[in-house]
Amino acid sequence: MRDAPSFTPRTSLGQNFLINRDIVRRTVEKADITENDVILEIGPGQGVLTREILSSRCSHLHSIEIDRRLEPFLQDIEGDDRFSLHWGDGVKFPYGELRPVPSKVVANIPYHVTTPLIWSILEKLAPSGLSYMIMMVQKEAADRLVAQASTKERYPLGITLAAMGSAKTYMKVSPGSFRPIPKVSSALVELTIERRRDLPSDDLWRKVLKAGFSQRRKKLANNLVSLGVKKEEILALMDRSDIPSEARAETLSVSQWLEFVESLRRAV
Repeated sequence: MRDAPSFTPRTSLGQNFLINRDIVRRTVEKADITENDVILEIGPGQGVLTREILSSRCSHLHSIEIDRRLEPFLQDIEGDDRFSLHWGDGVKFPYGELRPVPSKVVANIPYHVTTPLIWSILEKLAPSGLSYMIMMVQKEAADRLVAQASTKERYPLGITLAAMGSAKTYMKVSPGSFRPIPKVSSALVELTIERRRDLPSDDLWRKVLKAGFSQRRKKLANNLVSLGVKKEEILALMDRSDIPSEARAETLSVSQWLEFVESLRRAV
């Protein structure tokens, strides 16, 4: 890497750069990158993970960065014909326009946009064949992504990921692996996409889950009234899906959510 100017990270952009080379190596190793894989990286920062990805057999790497001040740290790899650097907001980026189309995501993402960022990637790339994601996130976010039914961490994105494939924590990562050192612990999560690739773009699915979790202490049927459906109709649909009338959103299994939403779709 060429000499680069001093850099002051911006907390507003969630800039905590991964510096632990062993974690970087293990991340790329776990991704099992082949010569057929096109990789998407969000927030290359100063390029530590970027360079490790390019040392793999990947056919191409797309990196999305929002902060132009980081360009001097990445200039030396911009000449690699397997590398494309794109400037923009990762949440709003038009991932569907990337060519070649990414098959895997390997990234240390800004923690404050974890949920909207993953939704955006899934909406735009899952239908095109995205099959795997390994991402560094805040440990609390990892707990929500992998949460099972009847746990307080359960939430809509985690349910969607379970419906599409699987989500699991690969390893926990200490704050000292980053600069500046964050005040929170981190974790690498693995997300696989195997089925129901259009689910993140299903407006009814998203609305029902959002409404269901809108007030976690309330019963599911009471929350779902906000959809404009009468409570007695909701209770009847819940009964058909073997969902107890007293159920709360976090207690439902993936299959119960899928069956309920399909029943509601047919009814409205």
